[in-house]
This record gives sequence, C-alpha cells and structure tokens, in this order.
Amino acid sequence: MKLPMHCLLPALIALGVTLPARAEPAMWEVRDGDSAIWLFGSFHLLPDGMAWRTERFDTILDEADKVVFETDIGPLAMAEVGAEAFARGIYVDGTLLTDVIDDDLEARLREHAAAVAMPLGPVLAMRPWMATNAITVAALAAEGFSEQGVEFLLQPELAAERVGFLETGEEQLDVLAGAPEDEQVAMLASTLDQLDQLPKLMDKMLTSWADGTPERLGKMFLMEMGGFEEAFLERLIYARNRNWIAPLEGMLADNQQNLVVVGAGHLIGDGSLLDLLEQQGYAITRIQ
Repeated sequence: MKLPMHCLLPALIALGVTLPARAEPAMWEVRDGDSAIWLFGSFHLLPDGMAWRTERFDTILDEADKVVFETDIGPLAMAEVGAEAFARGIYVDGTLLTDVIDDDLEARLREHAAAVAMPLGPVLAMRPWMATNAITVAALAAEGFSEQGVEFLLQPELAAERVGFLETGEEQLDVLAGAPEDEQVAMLASTLDQLDQLPKLMDKMLTSWADGTPERLGKMFLMEMGGFEEAFLERLIYARNRNWIAPLEGMLADNQQNLVVVGAGHLIGDGSLLDLLEQQGYAITRIQ
C-alpha cells in the first residue's frame, strides 16, 4: 500500500505529460564527518517507460551497502498488508458508508464512481478511508495507470540482503485506518474535490520532480495537501519524518553507506527529513 504523495490522489495522467529532456530528480548526501548516506526523493507513480535514472544515481545504487525504502512492497508483504487493510477497512456491524457521510458527499461519490465505472455496492461496505483508496485506484485505472513508481522498479532488482525498510506496512496502514471517522470523511470529501483538477497539478508535480526543482514541487505539494486535516498531515508526513531520524542516525553512527529512498514529500520544507537532520548538525549537500 502506498501513501502519498501518497494515498491522497496521486492522479498522474500519462497523456500530455511534458518532461525535461534529461530527468535529474533531486538527491542529497548527508554526512557526519566519517560516513555518509544518500537521500533520494521518490515519485510513487510514474508513466510507463519514463527515464529518470541518472549515471550518478546508478553509481550510488551500485556502491551503497543497502538501499532503504519506506516499507516492503514485495508480493508477500503487499498481500499481508492487503489482508489487514481489508480487515480494518470493512464495516462488520451492519453500518454502511452512507450512514456516516451526508447526502451531498454521497451524491458526489456516486457521480465520480459512475464516471470511472466503479461499482458502488462494495464501496458502501467500506470505511471512509478505504472508500477513498478505492475511488483513487479506480480513477488511476481509468487513466491507464498502475503502481510503477521508483520503489516498485528498484526493489525487485536488489538482493534481499541489500534491502532495508524504515517502517512496517502495518505502521503505514495505521496512518489511514487509525484516523478518527470524521477525519476519514474529510479525507474522502477532499479527494473527491480534487479529482477533476488534480491531473493538471500532478502533471506539473511530476515534471518538477523529474527536473530536480524541489522548491517548485514543494509549493505544488502544499496545494495538493491543502484540503486535508492538519492531524492527517501530521501523521502522514511529519510524525513519520521524526520516527525515521533515529534509524538514519543509526546508519551514520554505524558507518553504513546507504541509499535511502522515500517519497519526495518527506524531503520538502520545514519538518522534512533534511530539515530535521540539519537541526541535528549533519552536513547536507545537494548532489543532484
């Protein structure tokens, strides 16, 4: 399960995406004096066949002790998380989604579901967070998108002993499934609000990611996230950033030369991993 640009509606549209002739997504080196790790900002969904790997990236990928991702997206791990998501995302007490959303939101859900040919019956048994994911997946599928982001392309080509993770799939699932019901409803409403406008925005975000302009990406990322509750953003981005600082510091203390691949949103602005590491006194250099 991927979380966002995670999980909101990363509705990247394949047609009409204009990319720079030479993509160079941003990457940073973090040093503590005698060792270094590298932080690379991922985009979780990419158009088929997009060329984004550079010679510098591949060199670091080859030389790194380990490549550390947010979580395991291998087939077995994804199956386990999927089963847990189903258990936590379906009402089992007779409640229907329409019992917890108002008439206006129900009407908008029905409209968007019809637009992407998504049967509404199964969705009515879902909790709001899971319904949000369902309409997102259906919208992406209608545009011909599958989950072929950076992690999905890289992890299968790496030996198991060279792969590490910052958190478990269950911890990622908690970000959504652990939200209060009113926050889940707000997430569903905001996602439906963005469905029509988001393709153009995400087109621009993908271009900014590819040409290595995180300052532009940051502004657009904040626009995308603007409709979501602060508490959700705290759990989705900032709390996870803080949780990841200890393992990153551990890598440096143990002189591990690791490449760390996380969603680009975790490397943007105040409260980002880069900001937190700089506050801890580490030397950070943009190397791509």
